Parts: sequence; structure tokens; C-alpha cells
Amino acid sequence: MSEPRIEVLSILEAELEALHPQARVYQQRTKAPVFFRTTKDEVLRILYLMTHQNDAGVQLFIKLSSSDGPWPALNAGLQRVPQGFASRLAIPAYPLGPLPPSCVWAAELQEVARISEGREMHAECIIAGDVPLDSTDERRGPKVILHFHGGAYVTGTVEQYRPVHLLLSRYSGLRVYGFAYRLAPHSLYPTQLYDAYCAFSHLLALGYKEHEIVFTGDSAGGNLALALWQFLQKPQLFAMILVSPRVDIASSRRSWSVNAGVDIIHGYNIHDADGPLRKLLVPQGRPVEQRVVDLLEDPYLSPINADLSGLPPMLVQVATAEVMFDDIAEFVRRAQAQNRTNIQYEVFDGGFHDFQFVPLLIPNSVEARENIGKFIHALANGS
Repeated sequence: MSEPRIEVLSILEAELEALHPQARVYQQRTKAPVFFRTTKDEVLRILYLMTHQNDAGVQLFIKLSSSDGPWPALNAGLQRVPQGFASRLAIPAYPLGPLPPSCVWAAELQEVARISEGREMHAECIIAGDVPLDSTDERRGPKVILHFHGGAYVTGTVEQYRPVHLLLSRYSGLRVYGFAYRLAPHSLYPTQLYDAYCAFSHLLALGYKEHEIVFTGDSAGGNLALALWQFLQKPQLFAMILVSPRVDIASSRRSWSVNAGVDIIHGYNIHDADGPLRKLLVPQGRPVEQRVVDLLEDPYLSPINADLSGLPPMLVQVATAEVMFDDIAEFVRRAQAQNRTNIQYEVFDGGFHDFQFVPLLIPNSVEARENIGKFIHALANGS
């Protein structure tokens, strides 16, 4: 029985030697192929290490072939990751189309677009399971998920959210695109909205239609998904799925005080110099102007105040121990009142913010993930 051969291109010698002591490295300056022999079990360990030791941005190109088993061929730019495959891509800056007349961020968005010319945004396409993506056919599959990650607009990366993307792909059966929108305080709002616009535009450039795209977002990512839906002037998406979405940054509803001692997030305060809201909206070292305080009610930042008519089929999940519980409940009430489409609302007893995607097995987390998949499958089946 022959052993599999792994071919690794464009990887630093020190990294390769750290991954496998038997590696032979040659012609490092020309990045010639590196070959070593190993066993099947070792292959999985090496691929896992490569995935988790690539924080420096070194692009890994892996090809795996073997005559002793159904090992998939991994094309250039494709990584085998635990429980699935990942394909890295760079999203270019797209020019802005006509801006909505009601958008108060028009001038800032035009400036962000101007300074972003020539810039590329890191993104990743994930599919769960044992069938690899075909890197020559990025636009494969009838539907696709565009996920907007959370993190209060100040934290979160594509790599950190890879387990979430894998879960979404596993339960939905769809490809999941995640993108690295710029974060505060280095990049003030609405930079994040422009980056989301570029991610959506890239899916259209790949050949997807509006009605084939699912928006999913957690926490601040749910806020960004709703903001982009407004900015795009209510595209007819296949669906929208919001997990613990941030819908009102000026809220003082009861759950903020009742659940303050049990939830994992704290209140938003524009006057807190170290708070995420201040970092998102106010340049460092500047005072909070009244104009900024007034913007807290803006529908892009607080979509609870938006015209919600025309929403696509939508699933919203929340847990009873969340500080934002009352905000989300009111948002859903308004969404259901303004739409005849399928607006589903799921409340999970005792869970905290974003419990669905916590690595630990939290009660109800599996049920919540399964329901996301069931919601998508039911829509796809016309039920």
C-alpha cells in the first residue's frame, strides 16, 4: 500500500520544519515544491497544524494524492481544515452605485470608497464535509450564505469565525462566505458598511443572484446585515437569519438591567472612552458631539427604527438571559407587523448572547443550529 504524498508550495522553511521533522526543503528562494512522505493519520495532523499556524498570512497551497484511499485533490488556494474545506479569496473594492436618498452616511461612504480604491479585502469560502470545493468553479451551488460576523465592530476575524462558518455550512448544506471588514477604532463607521457592500457585490460578480443569497449575522454582524439590506434598498434575498442581533444602540429597555448580571456583554455607552460604541463613531481623542448622539437613533445603527417592510423570509433567534432580549423582541414585533413574509422568532430559555456558536455544548445550542438548517431547507423546498 503506497503512502500519500503531500506537496506544499510557498511555505517558509522554518514553518515546514516545525510541522514535520522529515521535511526536505530546497531552493527556498524560488519557492520550489517541497516533498515529504508520511502516513494517513499524520496527514490530518499536519493539515490541522498548517491551518492553525498560518496567522502570519503565508498562503498555503496543498495537493494531496494517494492510491490507497479516497483522498480528495486539493487545488491551489484550497485548505483542508477540520470538518471541511476553506478557500481564501481577495475581494476588490467595488464602486458605489446610486445612494439611497435617505442615507445620512452618503458623504462618508463616498470618502471610504475613494480611499479604498485598489484595496483588497480578505475573505474565505467554507464548506463543511468531505467533498472539497472546486477552486475552478467558485460559483457552484444553488444558494450561498454571506455571514456578517459579530464582535461589536471592534473585534473578530475570518479565522476566528471559521468554526461558526463551518457550523452554518454543516447545518444548511451551503457554502458560507465570511469577510474581514475593517474594525474600529482604526476604521470608523460606515467603513464596515462599505466593506459589506463589497462582499455582496463580489457574490454578484461570481454569478449569484439576489434571490440566491442568504444573509446571516450574529450580534453586531446582525446589525451590519440589516444596515446593508437597507443600503441596497431592500434586495429580494433568499432569506435572512439573525442570531442575537444588535438592533437598538440607544436602548434603555428593561432587559438591559434585569439581565446585566448574567449575560456576557455590557451596555453600550457613547460616553465611555473605552467602549466599542465610542470607538466606532468617534475619532480617538475627540469629544462626543451632539451630532453623534443624534446618530444613535439612525436606522442603519439602530435598525429597530427602520422601515422594515419588504424583508425577505427571516429567522431571528434570541435567548432569555440576553441584555438585548427586549430590544430584539420589539424589533421582531415591528418586523412582523410590517411584513406578510415568513418572519420566525425563536426564544431559547436561559441562554446568553450568541450561545449558539459557543464552542462548548450549551443547552439548546444544537437545537438552535439545527433550526437554522431546517429554516433554510424548508424555504428551499417551498414549505
